[in-house]
Amino acid sequence: MLYLVLAGAGLIPGVATTWLVRRRHSWTTALLAGAAVVVALPVATVAALAALLLYFPLLGVALGLAAAAAALHDYDAGRIWVATSWAATAAVLLSLASWRVL
Repeated sequence: MLYLVLAGAGLIPGVATTWLVRRRHSWTTALLAGAAVVVALPVATVAALAALLLYFPLLGVALGLAAAAAALHDYDAGRIWVATSWAATAAVLLSLASWRVL
């Protein structure tokens, strides 16, 4: 059920864009605009998060330490793949925070 909600949240802006552009342009242009919106949303979200972490390094450090703690907990529980993704997330967060501190 959560996957359906996430898929809807990602696709609804693209469908709305397609519907609005279709009123004035062709279906091809409308579908391309809708696809561009669907693709651009995750990219814009990641860029905004990276900018937030660069401008507020303490937030990046706090989130990085929380991700490292989650990685240690998952390594102890035996969930290697999940723990490795948490460790990678911690590394990215701490590196983004350290760029601004230096």
